[in-house]
Amino acid sequence: MEQPTSEQAQHGMAGEGGGDLRSDAQRLGSSAANRLHSEVEARKGQAVEQVKSVSSAVQNAAGQLGEESPEWLKSAIRGAGVQIQRFADTIEQKTSRELLHDVEGFARDNPVTFLAACAAAGFAAARIFKAGAGQPTGAEGASVSRPPGEVA
Repeated sequence: MEQPTSEQAQHGMAGEGGGDLRSDAQRLGSSAANRLHSEVEARKGQAVEQVKSVSSAVQNAAGQLGEESPEWLKSAIRGAGVQIQRFADTIEQKTSRELLHDVEGFARDNPVTFLAACAAAGFAAARIFKAGAGQPTGAEGASVSRPPGEVA
């Protein structure tokens, strides 16, 4: 009976180790996906309320446009409010897995639009975080006011 060469022994061991690594990676990926879905489910209610608030603000803005505003503008703003409300309803009714599936489908069908939307969302988030970080706060979260010329 022939002894396996050192190269064959290395491949055999790598094959066994590769299986362990693959199963570890699959377990890790599954664990991360489950964590992601549970986080989405936990925060979904907050997101829905915020989106509904935006919808209400847009619809109120449409109602406050004066008589001098063109009808097409009023109609467009009202329509935007309705679409935002539908979006909130969709988020509320679907599970995190269904939402992820929808996003993946949209990204596959409209890659340029998806990337543009991601860039816009990232830009908006950066602006919001930058604006919030520029305001120093005291121990209770109140803004700290300093006399002119005093350095923190």
